[in-house]
Amino acid sequence: MKQERLTRPSSENESVSGKKARALRTKTNSTRHIEINLTDFKTHPLWDILVETARENPRYASLTGYTREVILTRNPDITPQELAGRLSVTLGESIVILDDAKSKE
Repeated sequence: MKQERLTRPSSENESVSGKKARALRTKTNSTRHIEINLTDFKTHPLWDILVETARENPRYASLTGYTREVILTRNPDITPQELAGRLSVTLGESIVILDDAKSKE
């Protein structure tokens, strides 16, 4: 029985797990190319949830300090997209980190 399943072409009898795997391979859009107006974000009802989530990251304090002391001194006009790339974090986290780093200057 096992040998038969191994040698049978997959197109004859596709398993449920194969269908799930194919469904998970859908293309997602990157958020790194979104134009962001920070004032709109801060008035949005989900802003507090984004801040809370970003601050739960164990690296949040060190990333904020590094951003304030190193990145902003070299490039004070850095965008959230550029910061996300430099820190290897999500765009949402970089928005919160940039906002906190600039507000504590």
